[in-house]
Amino acid sequence: MTTTLALEQIMLSPQYGEILAAVRAATPVAMLDQLDAATTHATRAAVEAAALTGGAAVTASPPSAVPGWLRLGLLDALTRWADGTGSTCRHSPRPDRPEPVLAAAWRPGLVTCCQCTHLWRVSREAGLTCDGCGRVCEPDSIHPAMAQMAGLIFMYGACGDCRPAITPEPGPLRRPETAEQDYPRGTGRVRPRGSRGRGRGRGVRR
Repeated sequence: MTTTLALEQIMLSPQYGEILAAVRAATPVAMLDQLDAATTHATRAAVEAAALTGGAAVTASPPSAVPGWLRLGLLDALTRWADGTGSTCRHSPRPDRPEPVLAAAWRPGLVTCCQCTHLWRVSREAGLTCDGCGRVCEPDSIHPAMAQMAGLIFMYGACGDCRPAITPEPGPLRRPETAEQDYPRGTGRVRPRGSRGRGRGRGVRR
């Protein structure tokens, strides 16, 4: 079993909350403070970027409510970044130095800092391709969105059939969350604060 699938099994476990609490309790305080700060900054950047494009309200969801293709894509980006099998931008963000970072369904294995959004530009055909089913759709029919886990913001675009239907969940937000724009991709692009490149996506919070 791959690390990605193992992590997914843990996240879907009824004991996920307890497991996560135990991991946090065993994490050095200094690292935990940095991770929480990176998560907060990532959330703020995503929400502010969404506000610039008129995005929908942020919602939280349990892992089981997130489609498998999206959940696995996010976890694959996280594990490949953590084990060194992926690639990064020239600023070389590292998991042991927590900061807000970006990944995307259309560029598997790449993780960048929030300043290198130019690396997430997509061609016209790629911009019309659903990251869920792979279907090339009509213009303005792909919905850009983001899913966030800790400081990792995972960007994707989905057609109407694959667009996640997220139900808000109360309580501590320490699980993957998603939020979407109310209009199709192509009518706007998210640009995290300080960036200049184009990127498919919408803000989400932890």
